[in-house]
Amino acid sequence: MNENSNPGLNTSLETATTKPTNVRFKIIVLTFLSIVIAYMDRANLSVASVTIMEEYGWNTAQWGVILASFFFGYVVLQIPAGWLADKIGGRRILAAGVGWWSFFTVATCWAPGFNSMLFIRSLLGLGEAVTFPAETAIASKWVPLKERARAQAWNLSGMALSLAFAAPLVAWIIAEFGWRMAFYSFGILGFIWTVVWLWYSTDDPADHPGVNKQELQHIQQGGGHSESLSESAHWRVVLSKGPVWALAVNYFFQNYMWYMYMTWLPGYLVMARGFSIMKMGIYGMLPFLGAFIATNFAGYVSDKLSNAVGVTKARKYIMYAAFSGSALFLYLGSQAATGEMAILWITLSTSCLSMNFSSFWALPIDLGPKSAGLISGVMNSFGTLAGIAAPIATGWIVAVTNSWEYALGVAVGLAVVGIVVCALFITGEQVVD
Repeated sequence: MNENSNPGLNTSLETATTKPTNVRFKIIVLTFLSIVIAYMDRANLSVASVTIMEEYGWNTAQWGVILASFFFGYVVLQIPAGWLADKIGGRRILAAGVGWWSFFTVATCWAPGFNSMLFIRSLLGLGEAVTFPAETAIASKWVPLKERARAQAWNLSGMALSLAFAAPLVAWIIAEFGWRMAFYSFGILGFIWTVVWLWYSTDDPADHPGVNKQELQHIQQGGGHSESLSESAHWRVVLSKGPVWALAVNYFFQNYMWYMYMTWLPGYLVMARGFSIMKMGIYGMLPFLGAFIATNFAGYVSDKLSNAVGVTKARKYIMYAAFSGSALFLYLGSQAATGEMAILWITLSTSCLSMNFSSFWALPIDLGPKSAGLISGVMNSFGTLAGIAAPIATGWIVAVTNSWEYALGVAVGLAVVGIVVCALFITGEQVVD
Protein backbone atom coordinates (compact mmCIF):
# COMPACT_ATOMS: atom_id res chain seq x y z
CA MET A 1 0.00 0.00 0.00
CA ASN A 2 1.23 3.48 -0.80
CA GLU A 3 2.28 5.25 2.44
CA ASN A 4 0.32 8.29 1.31
CA SER A 5 -2.88 6.38 0.52
CA ASN A 6 -4.48 7.37 3.84
CA PRO A 7 -3.61 11.03 4.48
CA GLY A 8 -6.21 11.33 7.26
CA LEU A 9 -4.50 8.58 9.24
CA ASN A 10 -1.10 10.18 8.69
CA THR A 11 -2.41 13.51 9.94
CA SER A 12 -3.89 11.90 13.07
CA LEU A 13 -0.64 10.12 13.83
CA GLU A 14 1.35 13.33 13.35
CA THR A 15 -0.98 15.21 15.68
CA ALA A 16 -0.75 12.49 18.30
CA THR A 17 3.05 12.25 18.23
CA THR A 18 4.08 15.89 17.77
CA LYS A 19 4.98 17.57 21.03
CA PRO A 20 3.65 21.03 21.85
CA THR A 21 6.09 23.85 21.31
CA ASN A 22 7.07 25.99 24.31
CA VAL A 23 6.74 29.52 22.98
CA ARG A 24 4.48 30.45 25.91
CA PHE A 25 7.40 29.88 28.27
CA LYS A 26 9.60 32.23 26.25
CA ILE A 27 6.89 34.89 26.32
CA ILE A 28 6.67 34.56 30.09
CA VAL A 29 10.46 34.77 30.39
CA LEU A 30 10.37 38.05 28.46
CA THR A 31 7.59 39.50 30.63
CA PHE A 32 9.59 38.34 33.66
CA LEU A 33 12.63 40.25 32.38
CA SER A 34 10.53 43.38 31.88
CA ILE A 35 9.62 43.23 35.56
CA VAL A 36 13.27 42.68 36.52
CA ILE A 37 14.21 45.82 34.59
CA ALA A 38 11.26 47.77 36.02
CA TYR A 39 12.31 47.02 39.56
CA MET A 40 15.94 47.82 38.87
CA ASP A 41 14.72 51.24 37.78
CA ARG A 42 12.80 51.58 41.04
CA ALA A 43 15.40 50.11 43.37
CA ASN A 44 18.31 52.21 42.14
CA LEU A 45 16.87 55.30 43.84
CA SER A 46 16.36 53.44 47.13
CA VAL A 47 19.87 52.00 47.16
CA ALA A 48 21.29 55.44 46.34
CA SER A 49 19.17 57.06 49.08
CA VAL A 50 21.89 58.12 51.50
CA THR A 51 24.24 59.26 48.71
CA ILE A 52 21.60 61.41 46.99
CA MET A 53 20.23 62.78 50.28
CA GLU A 54 23.72 63.94 51.25
CA GLU A 55 24.36 65.50 47.82
CA TYR A 56 21.09 67.46 47.79
CA GLY A 57 20.83 68.05 51.55
CA TRP A 58 17.40 66.38 51.97
CA ASN A 59 16.11 64.88 55.25
CA THR A 60 14.10 61.66 55.69
CA ALA A 61 10.73 63.41 55.43
CA GLN A 62 11.71 65.06 52.13
CA TRP A 63 13.21 61.85 50.86
CA GLY A 64 10.01 59.97 51.69
CA VAL A 65 8.14 62.31 49.36
CA ILE A 66 10.75 61.74 46.63
CA LEU A 67 10.41 57.98 47.01
CA ALA A 68 6.62 58.27 46.85
CA SER A 69 6.64 60.57 43.80
CA PHE A 70 7.10 57.55 41.55
CA PHE A 71 3.68 56.33 42.65
CA PHE A 72 1.97 59.66 41.94
CA GLY A 73 2.40 58.89 38.25
CA TYR A 74 2.08 55.15 38.71
CA VAL A 75 -1.46 55.30 40.07
CA VAL A 76 -2.81 57.41 37.20
CA LEU A 77 -2.60 54.79 34.45
CA GLN A 78 -3.36 51.56 36.31
CA ILE A 79 -7.01 51.21 35.32
CA PRO A 80 -6.70 52.84 31.85
CA ALA A 81 -3.69 50.63 31.04
CA GLY A 82 -5.54 47.49 32.13
CA TRP A 83 -8.64 48.39 30.13
CA LEU A 84 -6.59 49.25 27.04
CA ALA A 85 -4.54 46.05 27.33
CA ASP A 86 -7.78 44.04 27.36
CA LYS A 87 -9.02 45.94 24.32
CA ILE A 88 -5.99 45.95 22.02
CA GLY A 89 -3.66 43.46 23.69
CA GLY A 90 -0.79 43.90 26.11
CA ARG A 91 2.13 43.64 23.69
CA ARG A 92 2.24 47.24 22.43
CA ILE A 93 1.15 48.64 25.79
CA LEU A 94 4.05 46.92 27.55
CA ALA A 95 6.56 47.98 24.90
CA ALA A 96 5.45 51.61 25.11
CA GLY A 97 5.69 51.56 28.88
CA VAL A 98 9.21 50.11 28.98
CA GLY A 99 10.47 52.59 26.41
CA TRP A 100 8.89 55.50 28.28
CA TRP A 101 10.19 54.61 31.72
CA SER A 102 13.66 53.80 30.38
CA PHE A 103 13.94 57.36 29.08
CA PHE A 104 12.95 58.86 32.43
CA THR A 105 15.29 56.51 34.27
CA VAL A 106 18.10 58.22 32.38
CA ALA A 107 16.50 61.64 32.90
CA THR A 108 16.69 61.16 36.69
CA CYS A 109 20.39 61.98 36.37
CA TRP A 110 19.53 65.45 35.07
CA ALA A 111 17.33 66.60 37.97
CA PRO A 112 18.76 69.87 39.37
CA GLY A 113 16.62 69.99 42.53
CA PHE A 114 13.70 68.76 44.61
CA ASN A 115 10.79 69.74 42.36
CA SER A 116 12.44 68.47 39.19
CA MET A 117 13.25 65.16 40.86
CA LEU A 118 9.60 64.84 41.91
CA PHE A 119 8.45 65.55 38.35
CA ILE A 120 10.85 63.13 36.65
CA ARG A 121 10.15 60.29 39.07
CA SER A 122 6.40 60.82 38.62
CA LEU A 123 6.79 60.50 34.84
CA LEU A 124 8.87 57.37 35.31
CA GLY A 125 6.03 55.96 37.40
CA LEU A 126 3.56 56.85 34.66
CA GLY A 127 5.44 54.58 32.27
CA GLU A 128 5.81 51.71 34.71
CA ALA A 129 2.08 51.82 35.46
CA VAL A 130 1.32 49.70 32.40
CA THR A 131 3.63 46.85 33.41
CA PHE A 132 1.49 44.56 35.51
CA PRO A 133 -1.92 45.16 33.86
CA ALA A 134 -0.35 44.56 30.42
CA GLU A 135 1.56 41.52 31.65
CA THR A 136 -1.59 40.05 33.19
CA ALA A 137 -3.55 40.60 29.97
CA ILE A 138 -0.75 38.81 28.09
CA ALA A 139 -0.75 35.92 30.57
CA SER A 140 -4.54 35.58 30.28
CA LYS A 141 -4.08 34.72 26.60
CA TRP A 142 -0.85 32.74 26.75
CA VAL A 143 -1.13 30.74 29.99
CA PRO A 144 -3.53 27.82 30.58
CA LEU A 145 -5.36 27.45 33.89
CA LYS A 146 -3.18 24.72 35.36
CA GLU A 147 -0.05 26.84 34.88
CA ARG A 148 -1.58 30.16 35.93
CA ALA A 149 -0.30 30.66 39.49
CA ARG A 150 3.17 29.40 38.61
CA ALA A 151 3.42 31.71 35.60
CA GLN A 152 2.27 34.73 37.57
CA ALA A 153 4.51 33.79 40.48
CA TRP A 154 7.46 33.57 38.08
CA ASN A 155 6.64 36.98 36.64
CA LEU A 156 6.20 38.59 40.04
CA SER A 157 9.34 36.96 41.40
CA GLY A 158 11.16 39.21 38.96
CA MET A 159 10.57 41.98 41.48
CA ALA A 160 12.42 40.12 44.21
CA LEU A 161 15.26 38.93 41.98
CA SER A 162 15.76 42.45 40.69
CA LEU A 163 15.77 43.96 44.16
CA ALA A 164 18.21 41.31 45.37
CA PHE A 165 20.81 41.94 42.70
CA ALA A 166 20.14 45.65 42.32
CA ALA A 167 21.30 46.28 45.88
CA PRO A 168 24.91 45.07 45.52
CA LEU A 169 25.12 46.09 41.86
CA VAL A 170 23.98 49.66 42.43
CA ALA A 171 26.11 49.91 45.56
CA TRP A 172 29.16 48.84 43.52
CA ILE A 173 28.36 51.24 40.67
CA ILE A 174 27.93 54.11 43.15
CA ALA A 175 31.26 53.29 44.80
CA GLU A 176 33.11 53.06 41.48
CA PHE A 177 31.37 55.49 39.13
CA GLY A 178 28.85 57.58 41.09
CA TRP A 179 25.09 57.15 41.45
CA ARG A 180 24.16 58.58 38.03
CA MET A 181 25.90 55.76 36.15
CA ALA A 182 23.41 53.26 37.61
CA PHE A 183 20.54 55.18 36.05
CA TYR A 184 22.24 55.46 32.66
CA SER A 185 23.01 51.72 32.62
CA PHE A 186 19.52 50.53 33.54
CA GLY A 187 17.87 52.93 31.11
CA ILE A 188 19.86 51.50 28.19
CA LEU A 189 18.95 47.98 29.29
CA GLY A 190 15.26 48.87 29.02
CA PHE A 191 15.67 50.13 25.45
CA ILE A 192 17.34 46.85 24.45
CA TRP A 193 14.51 44.80 25.97
CA THR A 194 11.90 46.82 24.06
CA VAL A 195 13.49 46.00 20.70
CA VAL A 196 13.69 42.27 21.50
CA TRP A 197 10.09 42.17 22.76
CA LEU A 198 8.62 43.83 19.67
CA TRP A 199 10.61 41.50 17.43
CA TYR A 200 9.57 38.25 19.13
CA SER A 201 6.17 38.61 20.80
CA THR A 202 2.57 38.56 19.60
CA ASP A 203 -0.67 39.28 21.44
CA ASP A 204 -2.38 36.13 20.22
CA PRO A 205 -0.65 32.71 20.40
CA ALA A 206 -2.36 31.79 17.13
CA ASP A 207 -0.46 34.59 15.37
CA HIS A 208 2.99 33.47 16.53
CA PRO A 209 4.90 31.54 13.86
CA GLY A 210 6.63 29.41 16.49
CA VAL A 211 3.43 28.06 18.09
CA ASN A 212 2.29 24.70 16.72
CA LYS A 213 -1.24 23.32 16.85
CA GLN A 214 -0.51 21.21 19.89
CA GLU A 215 0.65 24.14 22.00
CA LEU A 216 -2.28 26.27 20.83
CA GLN A 217 -4.73 23.52 21.81
CA HIS A 218 -3.01 23.15 25.18
CA ILE A 219 -3.37 26.87 25.88
CA GLN A 220 -7.00 27.04 24.77
CA GLN A 221 -8.19 23.81 26.35
CA GLY A 222 -6.32 24.55 29.55
CA GLY A 223 -8.06 27.80 30.28
CA GLY A 224 -6.24 30.34 28.10
CA HIS A 225 -8.17 32.03 25.32
CA SER A 226 -7.29 33.45 21.95
CA GLU A 227 -10.42 35.31 20.95
CA SER A 228 -10.31 39.07 20.65
CA LEU A 229 -10.15 40.90 23.95
CA SER A 230 -12.22 43.71 22.45
CA GLU A 231 -15.24 41.64 23.52
CA SER A 232 -14.26 41.77 27.18
CA ALA A 233 -16.94 42.51 29.74
CA HIS A 234 -17.61 46.20 30.01
CA TRP A 235 -15.63 47.97 32.71
CA ARG A 236 -18.79 48.99 34.57
CA VAL A 237 -19.67 45.32 35.02
CA VAL A 238 -16.20 44.61 36.39
CA LEU A 239 -16.38 47.52 38.83
CA SER A 240 -19.76 46.37 40.12
CA LYS A 241 -18.34 43.11 41.51
CA GLY A 242 -17.58 42.97 45.23
CA PRO A 243 -14.79 40.36 44.95
CA VAL A 244 -12.87 42.73 42.64
CA TRP A 245 -12.96 45.46 45.29
CA ALA A 246 -12.10 43.03 48.09
CA LEU A 247 -9.05 41.91 46.13
CA ALA A 248 -8.04 45.53 45.51
CA VAL A 249 -8.41 46.62 49.14
CA ASN A 250 -6.43 43.66 50.39
CA TYR A 251 -3.66 44.42 47.93
CA PHE A 252 -3.22 47.74 49.68
CA PHE A 253 -2.45 45.91 52.93
CA GLN A 254 -0.08 43.56 51.10
CA ASN A 255 1.78 46.30 49.29
CA TYR A 256 2.21 48.65 52.22
CA MET A 257 4.81 46.33 53.75
CA TRP A 258 6.28 45.43 50.35
CA TYR A 259 6.84 49.04 49.33
CA MET A 260 8.14 49.93 52.76
CA TYR A 261 10.82 47.30 52.26
CA MET A 262 11.48 48.32 48.68
CA THR A 263 11.87 52.03 49.38
CA TRP A 264 13.27 52.15 52.91
CA LEU A 265 15.15 48.90 53.61
CA PRO A 266 18.48 50.22 52.26
CA GLY A 267 18.11 53.44 54.24
CA TYR A 268 17.03 51.52 57.34
CA LEU A 269 20.11 49.31 57.24
CA VAL A 270 22.41 52.32 56.88
CA MET A 271 20.69 54.78 59.23
CA ALA A 272 19.21 52.49 61.90
CA ARG A 273 21.60 49.54 61.83
CA GLY A 274 24.85 51.35 60.97
CA PHE A 275 25.70 49.40 57.81
CA SER A 276 28.09 50.85 55.25
CA ILE A 277 26.85 51.29 51.66
CA MET A 278 28.66 48.14 50.51
CA LYS A 279 27.59 46.09 53.55
CA MET A 280 24.03 47.23 52.95
CA GLY A 281 24.31 46.14 49.33
CA ILE A 282 25.48 42.66 50.28
CA TYR A 283 23.14 42.03 53.22
CA GLY A 284 20.32 43.78 51.41
CA MET A 285 20.31 40.95 48.85
CA LEU A 286 19.15 38.35 51.35
CA PRO A 287 15.53 39.44 51.94
CA PHE A 288 14.82 39.58 48.23
CA LEU A 289 16.62 36.36 47.35
CA GLY A 290 14.38 34.71 49.94
CA ALA A 291 11.39 36.43 48.35
CA PHE A 292 12.36 35.15 44.89
CA ILE A 293 12.43 31.55 46.10
CA ALA A 294 9.26 31.85 48.18
CA THR A 295 7.25 33.49 45.37
CA ASN A 296 7.92 30.64 42.95
CA PHE A 297 7.39 28.01 45.62
CA ALA A 298 4.01 29.52 46.50
CA GLY A 299 2.96 29.57 42.84
CA TYR A 300 3.76 25.87 42.50
CA VAL A 301 1.91 25.00 45.71
CA SER A 302 -1.09 27.14 44.76
CA ASP A 303 -1.52 25.36 41.41
CA LYS A 304 -1.22 21.97 43.10
CA LEU A 305 -3.66 22.93 45.85
CA SER A 306 -6.20 24.26 43.37
CA ASN A 307 -6.55 20.76 41.94
CA ALA A 308 -7.07 19.30 45.40
CA VAL A 309 -9.18 21.86 47.27
CA GLY A 310 -10.36 24.31 44.60
CA VAL A 311 -9.09 27.68 43.44
CA THR A 312 -10.56 29.80 46.26
CA LYS A 313 -9.09 27.76 49.11
CA ALA A 314 -5.76 27.39 47.35
CA ARG A 315 -5.37 31.16 46.91
CA LYS A 316 -6.58 31.92 50.46
CA TYR A 317 -4.35 29.36 52.19
CA ILE A 318 -1.32 31.03 50.62
CA MET A 319 -2.57 34.44 51.76
CA TYR A 320 -3.04 33.30 55.35
CA ALA A 321 0.52 31.99 55.52
CA ALA A 322 1.95 35.06 53.79
CA PHE A 323 0.26 37.72 55.92
CA SER A 324 0.82 35.87 59.20
CA GLY A 325 4.48 35.08 58.64
CA SER A 326 5.38 38.52 57.31
CA ALA A 327 3.80 40.25 60.33
CA LEU A 328 5.42 37.97 62.90
CA PHE A 329 8.91 38.12 61.44
CA LEU A 330 8.83 41.87 60.84
CA TYR A 331 7.94 42.40 64.50
CA LEU A 332 10.88 40.19 65.54
CA GLY A 333 13.14 42.10 63.16
CA SER A 334 12.15 45.42 64.68
CA GLN A 335 13.14 44.09 68.12
CA ALA A 336 16.41 42.45 67.05
CA ALA A 337 19.49 43.38 69.06
CA THR A 338 21.90 43.37 66.12
CA GLY A 339 21.77 44.32 62.47
CA GLU A 340 22.60 40.77 61.42
CA MET A 341 19.67 39.34 63.41
CA ALA A 342 17.41 42.04 61.99
CA ILE A 343 18.38 40.93 58.47
CA LEU A 344 17.59 37.32 59.34
CA TRP A 345 14.07 38.15 60.56
CA ILE A 346 13.42 40.59 57.73
CA THR A 347 14.51 37.97 55.20
CA LEU A 348 11.92 35.58 56.63
CA SER A 349 9.34 38.39 56.61
CA THR A 350 9.87 39.33 52.97
CA SER A 351 9.92 35.65 51.99
CA CYS A 352 6.53 35.10 53.60
CA LEU A 353 5.11 38.34 52.23
CA SER A 354 6.17 37.55 48.66
CA MET A 355 4.21 34.29 48.72
CA ASN A 356 1.13 36.48 48.34
CA PHE A 357 2.03 37.58 44.83
CA SER A 358 1.16 34.21 43.30
CA SER A 359 -2.39 34.46 44.67
CA PHE A 360 -2.94 38.17 44.08
CA TRP A 361 -1.85 38.08 40.44
CA ALA A 362 -3.58 34.80 39.57
CA LEU A 363 -6.87 36.01 41.05
CA PRO A 364 -7.60 38.71 38.40
CA ILE A 365 -7.49 35.96 35.76
CA ASP A 366 -9.56 33.67 38.01
CA LEU A 367 -12.21 36.36 38.52
CA GLY A 368 -12.46 37.29 34.83
CA PRO A 369 -10.07 35.91 32.19
CA LYS A 370 -11.11 38.33 29.45
CA SER A 371 -11.01 41.31 31.82
CA ALA A 372 -7.83 40.30 33.65
CA GLY A 373 -6.00 43.47 32.60
CA LEU A 374 -8.75 45.74 33.91
CA ILE A 375 -9.19 43.79 37.16
CA SER A 376 -5.46 43.79 37.79
CA GLY A 377 -5.39 47.53 37.04
CA VAL A 378 -8.04 48.14 39.71
CA MET A 379 -6.17 45.93 42.16
CA ASN A 380 -2.82 47.53 41.46
CA SER A 381 -4.30 51.02 41.83
CA PHE A 382 -4.93 50.22 45.48
CA GLY A 383 -1.50 48.63 45.73
CA THR A 384 -0.04 51.82 44.32
CA LEU A 385 -1.80 53.91 46.95
CA ALA A 386 0.17 51.84 49.43
CA GLY A 387 3.27 52.73 47.44
CA ILE A 388 2.47 56.40 48.06
CA ALA A 389 1.54 55.94 51.70
CA ALA A 390 4.35 53.62 52.85
CA PRO A 391 7.44 55.72 51.99
CA ILE A 392 5.83 59.00 53.10
CA ALA A 393 4.44 57.60 56.35
CA THR A 394 7.65 55.75 57.16
CA GLY A 395 9.84 58.79 56.56
CA TRP A 396 7.49 61.07 58.49
CA ILE A 397 7.19 58.73 61.49
CA VAL A 398 10.96 58.33 61.70
CA ALA A 399 11.49 62.09 61.41
CA VAL A 400 8.90 62.89 64.09
CA THR A 401 9.57 60.09 66.59
CA ASN A 402 13.22 59.38 65.81
CA SER A 403 12.26 55.71 66.01
CA TRP A 404 11.98 53.00 63.37
CA GLU A 405 9.95 50.67 65.60
CA TYR A 406 6.77 52.72 65.27
CA ALA A 407 7.15 52.91 61.50
CA LEU A 408 7.60 49.15 61.19
CA GLY A 409 4.68 48.54 63.57
CA VAL A 410 2.24 50.16 61.14
CA ALA A 411 3.09 47.55 58.51
CA VAL A 412 2.66 44.74 61.04
CA GLY A 413 -0.82 45.99 61.92
CA LEU A 414 -1.92 46.26 58.28
CA ALA A 415 -0.79 42.69 57.60
CA VAL A 416 -3.09 41.51 60.39
CA VAL A 417 -5.98 43.41 58.79
CA GLY A 418 -5.14 41.64 55.53
CA ILE A 419 -5.79 38.26 57.16
CA VAL A 420 -9.27 39.38 58.18
CA VAL A 421 -10.16 40.72 54.73
CA CYS A 422 -8.92 37.50 53.14
CA ALA A 423 -11.04 35.35 55.45
CA LEU A 424 -14.23 37.33 54.89
CA PHE A 425 -14.20 38.52 51.30
CA ILE A 426 -11.63 36.90 48.98
CA THR A 427 -12.83 34.37 46.39
CA GLY A 428 -11.36 32.70 43.32
CA GLU A 429 -14.69 32.05 41.61
CA GLN A 430 -15.20 33.65 38.20
CA VAL A 431 -17.51 36.67 38.49
CA VAL A 432 -17.25 38.31 35.06
CA ASP A 433 -16.95 37.21 31.40
